[in-house]
Amino acid sequence: MATYPRHKKARMIRDYMIEKDVIKMFKEEEQEKVILFRTIYPMKGDNKPVVINVDDTPYVGTQVLVAPEVAEDKKVAVLELINKFNLELPTVKYVLTADKGVVASMFFPADEEHFDAERVVRTTVEIMRVVADKQYEALKEVLL
Repeated sequence: MATYPRHKKARMIRDYMIEKDVIKMFKEEEQEKVILFRTIYPMKGDNKPVVINVDDTPYVGTQVLVAPEVAEDKKVAVLELINKFNLELPTVKYVLTADKGVVASMFFPADEEHFDAERVVRTTVEIMRVVADKQYEALKEVLL
């Protein structure tokens, strides 16, 4: 059986998580074309699903479902706010998905030669902290 880049990168992430004793915080799931590391991140009293997506591309992505559903009458206000957020954190991009959820995403260079599992995990945690501390409350206010 061939070893795909996603397996090598996932192994590096898993090894880093074991080394730092945070592996218990993540559930690992292998699908046909991607390996997912799932966790929950607390944001202002809410628990938000976070996933690190490892595939065969030269990137690794992290996504968090910040809001599962935006009411139609809040759509314009949410779009204006997430456009503002996109300017504040240039490495994080917010989108309003087709099913009306708000997702924040980050992507990391992940070619095998330059892949840094520590950077992926530590940056994911740090960015989630920034989103929780500086942006999530404003989004919640708009959604109410």
